[in-house]
Amino acid sequence: MTTHPTRRRQLPPGRVDFSIMYLTHDAFLRDLERLRAATREGRTGDLAVRTGWETFKHQLHVHHVGEDEAIWPQLRERLERAEDVAVMDLMEAEHGAIDPMQDRIDAAFAVGGGELAAAVEEFADALAAHMEHEEERALPLVETHLGPEGWARYSQYMLTSQGLPEAGAYLAWLLDGAPGAAREKTLGVLPEPVRTMFLDRFEPQYAAAGHWSATAA
Repeated sequence: MTTHPTRRRQLPPGRVDFSIMYLTHDAFLRDLERLRAATREGRTGDLAVRTGWETFKHQLHVHHVGEDEAIWPQLRERLERAEDVAVMDLMEAEHGAIDPMQDRIDAAFAVGGGELAAAVEEFADALAAHMEHEEERALPLVETHLGPEGWARYSQYMLTSQGLPEAGAYLAWLLDGAPGAAREKTLGVLPEPVRTMFLDRFEPQYAAAGHWSATAA
């Protein structure tokens, strides 16, 4: 059984600040560990686990749609080397393989046991590998060919396509259990009214909904 750590590297230096992307990947890894723990402990019927899983699926869908709409097509247009184009092909293929794996987990929830455990492990391995491929192969291409301006366009797309309530829910999910420095940096870039709304409204709403378990790490 493969273990996927949730804090596995330092943000590399460069023109583009990918810290929000890395933090998002860490949040997915965090929830994968929670899903695996719930499966081992036989808690997948718990409301908190199902809530955590539904939130995870939603955030992964939003994340991948944002990449498919606002990063990969623009990046592909600028690539000339066959090996770089192959990275885009890999990103698209891996995205396409992930949804059916989630569907298998949904179906296996009703069965449980070894079938569910196998589906969870397959999905966890595939998603962790995809995020590593993205960080090691695709983001360097974004750095080279799109730069800060292209990354800013992606960030703006994500904000405008979601709206404030959805963005607030994303931030609450993102910062669940995040290291203090990452939390401080993320909240520090928010305008004061938005930061106050997050602390007073969105984060308490997320906490009240219950995710995974009362003692989720």
